[in-house]
Amino acid sequence: MSAFAERLAMATEAADIACLRIAGNDWERITTIAKSLLPAAQERGVAVLLDDADLAVKLQADGVHLGDASTYAKARRAIGTSGIVGVACPLERHTAMEVGEAGADYVAFAPGNAPDGIDLVAWWTEMMTVPSVITGDFDAGSAAAFIAAGADFLAPSPAIWSVSDPVAAIAALIPQ
Repeated sequence: MSAFAERLAMATEAADIACLRIAGNDWERITTIAKSLLPAAQERGVAVLLDDADLAVKLQADGVHLGDASTYAKARRAIGTSGIVGVACPLERHTAMEVGEAGADYVAFAPGNAPDGIDLVAWWTEMMTVPSVITGDFDAGSAAAFIAAGADFLAPSPAIWSVSDPVAAIAALIPQ
């Protein structure tokens, strides 16, 4: 088991981790990483998403995370109805509503420190049933604010895995 797979295993014991995204479009690099992490993650009930729908199908990942909403229909055809297709959306309502209505399994917003990010999450939660994923660099306070606004999931920056104790850093984002 790789060192990262071991960290993931410990993190799943400390916090409810729904998904792991293996980002990038270098098929060779992603294939190498995914082959060691897919079984470890999926055995623990953690869905694995890649950035390329065709590669996700080939490697039997759980789905795809799209950075471009215009590629949703093509990705959905590749992944099928049983796979996850999530879409990163700009901090505005229109694109998110379009992909949500098209059938996206989640919409992701990256509000950073923008105060309107909390308002967008609160509006989304009130008006839409499609889950929201909020991505970014969180501390306990900002994580709590997004959760209070109705965020369904938090997706911390990949840098969280590089801190001295990523398990504690992840657990610190979850309100007790």
